[in-house]
Amino acid sequence: MRHSPHVAPTRVHVPSRAIAMTVSVALVVIAGGAMVQAAEDPAAAPAGSPTVVFFYQSGCPDCERISEVLDALGGDLPPGAVARYEVGDPAAHRLFQKLQKAYGIDVSSVPVVFIGDRVFTGASRAQELQISDAIERCVTTPCSSPLDRVPPDVFPWVDLLELALLGALVVLLALLQRP
Repeated sequence: MRHSPHVAPTRVHVPSRAIAMTVSVALVVIAGGAMVQAAEDPAAAPAGSPTVVFFYQSGCPDCERISEVLDALGGDLPPGAVARYEVGDPAAHRLFQKLQKAYGIDVSSVPVVFIGDRVFTGASRAQELQISDAIERCVTTPCSSPLDRVPPDVFPWVDLLELALLGALVVLLALLQRP
């Protein structure tokens, strides 16, 4: 009978420097994710402003028409009361979807204007008059900001922790490969 040689298990020593580096990478990833999320959030505006939120698409003739109406009427509002978002921008599109949900509407085309608690879609003469009337009401009686209806984003802790763990694993594996 042949005896197989006994092989002792190999112990891997992970230096404390590797652990410190792994923790540092994880903290940098988490902090970086928090800064990126704050920078990308177009709804991160002070409460109460803007009063008018306008979604448009570049090259859209109806959007240009409503933009001109807002330019003409915006002089009656305080500075910063009209916010404009191009729906081609991913962050603006997410805000557009959140506002639609908050207002209980489902709109697939622009222009769309949110004023206080009202929503206007399209660019007919009737829409122009309704927008004018809504802005006039907000001049005489302050309106709430449509952005106040958007619930704050929940910080994506799970996603960031998974990313941090993946980064830590990569660093750990790289350290284990060194002679």
